[in-house]
Amino acid sequence: MNPMAKCCLLFFLLLAVLLPEARATSCHPDDLLALLDFAGSLNGGGVLLRVTWSGAACCSWEGVGCDAASGRVTALRLPRRGLRGAIPGTSLAGLAQLEELDLSSNNFHNISGLLTVLHGCQNLTTLILTKNFGGEELPGDGIIGGFKSLKVLALGDCALKGRIPEWLSQCKKMEVLDLSRNQFVGTIPSWIGQLHHLCYLDLSNNSLVGEVPKSLTRLKGFATARRPEGMTFTNMPLYVKHNRSTLGRRLNELPNVITGTNNVVRFGRNNVVSGNDNTVIFGDENTVSGNNHAVYGNHNTVSGNNHVVSGSKHVVSGSRHGVTGSSSVVSGFNNGVSGINHVVSGSNNIVSGSSNVVSGMNHIVVGNNKVVSGA
Repeated sequence: MNPMAKCCLLFFLLLAVLLPEARATSCHPDDLLALLDFAGSLNGGGVLLRVTWSGAACCSWEGVGCDAASGRVTALRLPRRGLRGAIPGTSLAGLAQLEELDLSSNNFHNISGLLTVLHGCQNLTTLILTKNFGGEELPGDGIIGGFKSLKVLALGDCALKGRIPEWLSQCKKMEVLDLSRNQFVGTIPSWIGQLHHLCYLDLSNNSLVGEVPKSLTRLKGFATARRPEGMTFTNMPLYVKHNRSTLGRRLNELPNVITGTNNVVRFGRNNVVSGNDNTVIFGDENTVSGNNHAVYGNHNTVSGNNHVVSGSKHVVSGSRHGVTGSSSVVSGFNNGVSGINHVVSGSNNIVSGSSNVVSGMNHIVVGNNKVVSGA
C-alpha cells in the first residue's frame, strides 16, 4: 500500500472513531448549564441523576430529548425518579426551546415558583406534574401568565388548594387538562367552555359545587359522564370528553383491561394495560405492557420500559424512547423519534421527518426517505 493510501486509510479510521463522539458531545452550552443546575439542587434521586448525567453530551442523558436539527433540549422526562426538593425553576428557564416537561410522581414543592418561571418558555406544549406539591395552593390570577402554546397540563393528585385560576383561560390551545384529585373549591369557571381544542377535561374528586356551566355543556361534540346536564354536585366526579366520531362513541362502550400494579387509564376505551406504573393519559385501543410508560394517543403498541409515546399507530419496544407523530416502529433504547412512518432501531438516534429507516447508534437524521445504518 502506497503512503498516500495509508494516509487516507488512517484518516478515515480516525474519523470513524471521532465522529460518533463528536455527535454525542453536541449540546448547547446554555442547555448544559441549565440541566446541571437543575440536577445539582435536588435531593433523593437527584444524587443518582447527577451520577448518570456526566460529561458534556447532554442530548444523550437519560430523560433528555433534543431537536435533531438544532441540538437544543426540547424535552425533559423524569417521572418516578424519587426526586425531592423545590424545583429549581430558574434553571429550567435556561432551556429556551423546551417543549415537554414531565416531572410526575416525584416529591417536589414550590409550584408557584416553578410556574412563574416556566410561563416564559414560549414553546412549552406539555407540562406533566402529577403527584407532587403535597397540598400547596395553585397560583392565582395576576401571578401567572403566558403558556400560550400549552396543549397538555396534568396536575392531578397533587392535593392543590384554592380555586381554578383564570390564567388557565389564556391557554387557548389546550387539548388535555387534568386537575383531578385535588382540593379545589368554588364553581367550574364558564371560560373552560371557550377552550375549543379540549379533548379531555378531568375535574373529578375535588370540592367543586354548583352546576356544569352551559358554555361547557353546549360545546359541539362534548358530553358529560356520571351526571345529567344542570345537576348540582359537591365533591363528585366530573369528566368531560370529546366524542369526535361514531367510532369514538362506539369505543365508549368498550372497557379497558388493566392488570399489574399501579397502572392507570385516565381517559379512553378499549386499552389493554399490563406491567407496572403505566399511564394512558388519553386515548383508545392502546396495548401497553412493561413499566413506566406514559401514552397519549390511539392505536399504539408499547412494550419495554420508560417510554413517552404520543400520536397514533406506533409500535414501540425497548427502553427510554420518546416518540411523537404517527405510524413509526421504534426499538432499541434512548431513541428520540418525531414525524411519521419511521423504522428506527439501535440506540441514541434522533430522527425527524418522514419515512426514514435508521439502524445502529448515535445518528441524527432530518428529512425524508433516508436509509441510515452503522455506528
